Amino acid sequence: MTIKTIIIDDEYLNRDLISKLVCNLNENFEIIATAENIDDAFSLITKHQPDLIFLDIKMPGGNGFELLKRFDKPKFEVVFITGFDEYALQAFDFNALDYVLKPIDTVKLANTLDRVYDRINSKLSLASQLKDILNVYDGDNYIISKIPIHHRDRVELIDVNDIFSIEADKGYTIFNTTNDGEFISARQFSSFEFIFEKHRNFVKVNRGVYLNTNFIKNYSKGEPCIITLRNSQSFEVSRRKKTEILSLLER
Repeated sequence: MTIKTIIIDDEYLNRDLISKLVCNLNENFEIIATAENIDDAFSLITKHQPDLIFLDIKMPGGNGFELLKRFDKPKFEVVFITGFDEYALQAFDFNALDYVLKPIDTVKLANTLDRVYDRINSKLSLASQLKDILNVYDGDNYIISKIPIHHRDRVELIDVNDIFSIEADKGYTIFNTTNDGEFISARQFSSFEFIFEKHRNFVKVNRGVYLNTNFIKNYSKGEPCIITLRNSQSFEVSRRKKTEILSLLER
């Protein structure tokens, strides 16, 4: 099976390098077109119906997410191309997205090609999930603004701004929200930390709790320091973080 592939990157040298590497590393992939901006890319994808695109995220005239959102139901796999950005890489891993990091590591690229080929060949494509995955991002700055939680027979997308608290609980993570109450994720608390570190209205009050400062009702200054939220939840602030958190709240 031949995997029809389009490469989208605003820099010619990157397009040329990836084209050569892909063809040399795996004979199952055929480069059918390249594009330097999202308008040309949209036309080429619509015309050629590729199985896979390599997509640079940051390009003049529009980012990669904007391109993907033009398709109601993407039918192609995506491997993102990105420079080093710790948050972006954590976000890709969080959502199980494939990516290659500039400068290109040939071993990792070869592994990515093998993984994508096996997925397409076995008809386990992630293309149908791509639209849902994009919905968790704030498109302007790529920050995750919604948390996907498996709940009964569906996936709930919880808006970060609607979260009162996030708690670690024996390998699980509990989300308390303004609208629908409590949600439990099978993911560990630590896997979410990079998300809430980017949102300034969240503060980590102890080893296993983040709180949304927008929902704090009151706090005590004595020992122990207790923060109470508008939903009546109360949490103890660790001694190590007390000075930092009280200073933040008083500001």
